[in-house]
Amino acid sequence: MKEARELQTLLDQLEHHIKAQADEMDCLRRDAARYRWLNKYTSQLFMVTEAQMNDEVDRAMRGGER
Repeated sequence: MKEARELQTLLDQLEHHIKAQADEMDCLRRDAARYRWLNKYTSQLFMVTEAQMNDEVDRAMRGGER
């Protein structure tokens, strides 16, 4: 009986971790969608292609290095 409780506890913990990971994945998907939207409209504002905007963002994130 003790082993069954321990297994159930482990299963409950695993379920909790899986749900937390799924929630994190949902947040990352929303962040990615926001980034794509922001990149699209920012590139239009600066009249550059989205690829050029990505390059500039990547360069800025590296501290300005080319």
